[in-house]
Amino acid sequence: MSFTIEILEEKKNPLIDRTELKLRIDHFKESTPNRLEIKKKVAAMKNANEKFTIIRKIQTQFGGTYDIGLVNIYEDSKELQFYEPFHIQVRNLPKDTRTEVYKLKRRKEPYTHLFGYE
Repeated sequence: MSFTIEILEEKKNPLIDRTELKLRIDHFKESTPNRLEIKKKVAAMKNANEKFTIIRKIQTQFGGTYDIGLVNIYEDSKELQFYEPFHIQVRNLPKDTRTEVYKLKRRKEPYTHLFGYE
């Protein structure tokens, strides 16, 4: 899948120790790219750790060939776990890991090791 990412806005938030990005993702004649693909490409562009890169939102206009995305890049896992909601953290995992997290959470067993933040 071919798509291009353009950074529209970049803010450094020193209080929370994260970088906040607003992106334009162009994908002409193709569907919206997978979150994990976007996450990998943004982390490579910003030389950041992929585990600490969180995609908050991807928004497409009906019939549009581009998306607007919001991404947060954290410096460490403690800030990420404190400020990002659980469902957003889970949404940024691969599909098989997501299912496992929800299965373990339902059984009230430990699941935090699956996030890989250590």
